[in-house]
Amino acid sequence: MDLTGIDGISVETVQTVISEYGPDLSRFPIEHQFVQHITLAPHRPTSAGKPVKTKKRGSASTRVAGVLRMAALSLRHSETALGAYYRQIARRAGGDVAVFASARKLATLIYRLLRWGQPYVDEGAAAYEKRYQEARIRSLTTAAKSLGFQLTPKASDLDPA
Repeated sequence: MDLTGIDGISVETVQTVISEYGPDLSRFPIEHQFVQHITLAPHRPTSAGKPVKTKKRGSASTRVAGVLRMAALSLRHSETALGAYYRQIARRAGGDVAVFASARKLATLIYRLLRWGQPYVDEGAAAYEKRYQEARIRSLTTAAKSLGFQLTPKASDLDPA
């Protein structure tokens, strides 16, 4: 299994993950538990409906989270699907959120590769953008239909000339 085949993951990142968790992630039955242990799962502790401040403690999980955030930052200008994902999140929610979300995605890809042997195949930025646009059109069509409207494409978009 070559973890460096995942875009943005370097040898140093792999060394950090393997040194902290080893090649066997069977102690985490599902990927959410792995991501949560690395501290890349969104969690806002509350008490009585109000946010509670907690002290941060350093651990192996924070070291792995740090290297994954650095790897996610390297995706910013990458012409890959992960790079397109980063840029899409950054446009919508800002760069800091994009780093966190991309690091979480990298953690899930690492988990799937180490735990199940599922290889990472890059579809490319263009394919990601196309899939995103199709999902957006489906969402808009559904919303318009629920309001009693029907979307129709402009005639200029239908003609290639």
